[in-house]
Amino acid sequence: MIFFSRGNFQNFATRETTITERAKIGRFFYRFKDGESGADVYDRVSSFMDSLYREMDNCLMPDNNVFIISHGLFMRLFLMRFYRWSVEKFHTLENFDNCGYCILERDDQDGSFFLKTELKTYPEHKPTGIENSNDIFTKQSFHEEVNPAIHTENIGDNKKTE
Repeated sequence: MIFFSRGNFQNFATRETTITERAKIGRFFYRFKDGESGADVYDRVSSFMDSLYREMDNCLMPDNNVFIISHGLFMRLFLMRFYRWSVEKFHTLENFDNCGYCILERDDQDGSFFLKTELKTYPEHKPTGIENSNDIFTKQSFHEEVNPAIHTENIGDNKKTE
């Protein structure tokens, strides 16, 4: 018997084992039998983003909107890659609803993109005292992760100690 849930075709006899293994390994690294892991999809996202950036850099679409149609895992991994989120941060996010969408809006002042869509997080990962994910996933909270200058500022200052 095959079990269908949220887009995953699974053998009902091995479903519990699959769920247990996935919980141990994590949603990002677990690879379904005859399928791919989140890490595999992350690699595809990276290739897609390289192509997207090339088009943007070549001014083929300087002020245009970009509309990407995909499934929920790809959307979450796109955000993870774009904002350089950790695997741990990725694990806090629930999948998008069917026909769900995500909006990134460009700040014309500095060219950065900020997340306009409230993301759902798993209840066990919601910090207490915070009502919605906009309080967690804001432009400011990812400024250091997105700003490449922060990662390279002190490279020349590091000296080997013996």
